Amino acid sequence: MKVALLALSCSTLLANAGPAKDLLHEMQKSIPKDVEKWIADKDAKVKRAAGVPHIVVAGDSWADVVGEGGSESFLMKRLAAHGCNATSSNIAIPGTTSGMWATAPFSAGLKVAAKGADYVYLMLGGNDCLDLMPNCAQEKKSAAECGDSLVANATANVNKLLAAIHEANPKTRVVGFGYDTMFGATGCGAITHEILPQCWSSGVPAGSGNRCFNTEFVKIQGVFDSLAKTLSFVDEASILGATQVAGGDQKASTDPTNRHIDMDKMGPGKYWPLTGACFHPGFTACDDTGGSTDCGANVVMEEFHKVYWSKQPSVCPSSNVVV
Repeated sequence: MKVALLALSCSTLLANAGPAKDLLHEMQKSIPKDVEKWIADKDAKVKRAAGVPHIVVAGDSWADVVGEGGSESFLMKRLAAHGCNATSSNIAIPGTTSGMWATAPFSAGLKVAAKGADYVYLMLGGNDCLDLMPNCAQEKKSAAECGDSLVANATANVNKLLAAIHEANPKTRVVGFGYDTMFGATGCGAITHEILPQCWSSGVPAGSGNRCFNTEFVKIQGVFDSLAKTLSFVDEASILGATQVAGGDQKASTDPTNRHIDMDKMGPGKYWPLTGACFHPGFTACDDTGGSTDCGANVVMEEFHKVYWSKQPSVCPSSNVVV
């Protein structure tokens, strides 16, 4: 069962003075009190198979959306569609920040799960953005200063997590990426305006708000890119542009030699709906009986397979590599 997401109306978003903070706090109500035990227990319930690679999904609600459900998760169904073979366990917790995962209870639970993992797929940074950026704006800092502060904070926290994973299992590969551009549904601008109000201030040229916001938001991708370049057990991946390209935006590209988003637009609303709280890839448009696969969760996991899993021969057969 996918994480319980808040079904929001446009009027609710527009009437709420702090939707980003409210959404985050609502998700955080479900964080287990004994998080170390919760992680260990959930991971232990999943059966591994001899000789079959195991993937541990960790991080926030974004990871939970695509990673929950074992073989029926969006991640695993996309891998199976390409003839790939692996098992998975999901220890992602909605509402969590990189700072939470860097604390002892979270880190200890992650280390237990990592001991039995060939891969850890880690998704963090989005809730840091929801949590920290509005406060940063109130301190009268520029959008760039707030973006740089977010990156510095997340990099330090994720680095601690990577060290914990590597200590627990030096053979584990770790992969993560900085989401994709989101917030495209009607009403979602209330969240972007709260996160980085500087981008819609009088000092920013009219019509440049989205570009200003995206410039700072995509810096989260840089957290994972920089760590992958310095740590031999961390792999680089990016799905930037996936949903815009799927939505027909000619100014976005997933070409690995020229990957970029359309900086002046957000992700298509059909892939980042209000029912996903604007920042989770949508899944309700997908037919689990084998019909349509045109939903945000499938689009981003298809891109993830293309850029990363298709290049992991222990998981995916070389004959099925997507170029």
